[in-house]
Amino acid sequence: MTTAYTPSPRGIGARLGDAAAEARDMGRAALQEAMGWNAYRWTVLALLTATFILVALSYGGIRTELAALKEQRGAAGPDPASISAETAKQISDLQAVLVRAISEAKSGLRGDIAKIGTKLDARSQPKPTAPTPKPAARKRQ
Repeated sequence: MTTAYTPSPRGIGARLGDAAAEARDMGRAALQEAMGWNAYRWTVLALLTATFILVALSYGGIRTELAALKEQRGAAGPDPASISAETAKQISDLQAVLVRAISEAKSGLRGDIAKIGTKLDARSQPKPTAPTPKPAARKRQ
């Protein structure tokens, strides 16, 4: 009879030991990589770290400044109803201008079409023919 392999339940101590061994292996690999770096890489790392620290330190100040600006804008800003009314007025003015421009364009187009129609009608009508002159009579001899 064959039995399937099933891992035996491990205790928390064994799991912590494995995690510590993995952390040591990663730390050793990171240290070996860092020892192979040149001055340029260390300089870039130092500048990035300094930038990160400065941003982290100024984050609180930036948030307070933004909150103060929002309070000032909220206190001194126009109310939303007046903004909505102004926007509606501008939209209606724009609509009136567009309607007027479209109607002017239509009337101009109708006039042009009428001119073209009269020209075509004039060309399609037969021209009156002038009476043919009678041939001159010949003298008899």
